[in-house]
Amino acid sequence: MFKDEDFIQISGLQHLSFCRRRWALIHIDQEWEENYLTADGRNMHQRVDQGYCEFRKGLRQYSGLYVKSVELGIFGRTDLVEAVKTDSLEQEIVLFGLKGLWELYPVEFKRGKAFSIESDSIQLCAQALCLEEMTGSKIQSGAIFYGQTKKRIEVIFSEQLRMQTKALISLAHKMLESGTVPPPDFQKHCHSCSLFDICLPDKMKTTVIMKYRQELLGEKG
Repeated sequence: MFKDEDFIQISGLQHLSFCRRRWALIHIDQEWEENYLTADGRNMHQRVDQGYCEFRKGLRQYSGLYVKSVELGIFGRTDLVEAVKTDSLEQEIVLFGLKGLWELYPVEFKRGKAFSIESDSIQLCAQALCLEEMTGSKIQSGAIFYGQTKKRIEVIFSEQLRMQTKALISLAHKMLESGTVPPPDFQKHCHSCSLFDICLPDKMKTTVIMKYRQELLGEKG
């Protein structure tokens, strides 16, 4: 059983999958800087996180739902969850007060294009795992909507993706417990990171700096 302060933010799993140091700087050291990419993404999510409900025949849409998994120790807020009327699954969604058989379909909104589909899929899968625990239903798939291409990409919640997601959640808990920030690993995509000037990946991996961080901060090379 996880304590409230030990719960991991679902949105952070994308950061962890993309870069362990970025996740640790944000969630362990409480560092954050915004650039035009993060600002644009935040504005996009503010538009979809208004907390509305839309009902149409055979379809219900719920925006800005708070979800959590007590078993996995994660929490977050969904961009959009669709409930689709179905006859193929023998399940009833109690959480939303829906009568009859419905299938839940989470949708995550991203500002750009499908650059880090694997990281985005893990974040979406974590939302699905929370919804499954909260509703007792089985969620087969969801989608990621990319604002730049204006298209949805369907994500199947396969057993492999579920295991990958749970492994990353477990890693996040271990890193949070250790309180250790990994050393930088300078890559091409680092230049687009909002934490570039804090992380300094192009300068923090010199021999002298690495020795200092290993001796004083306990980082592993």
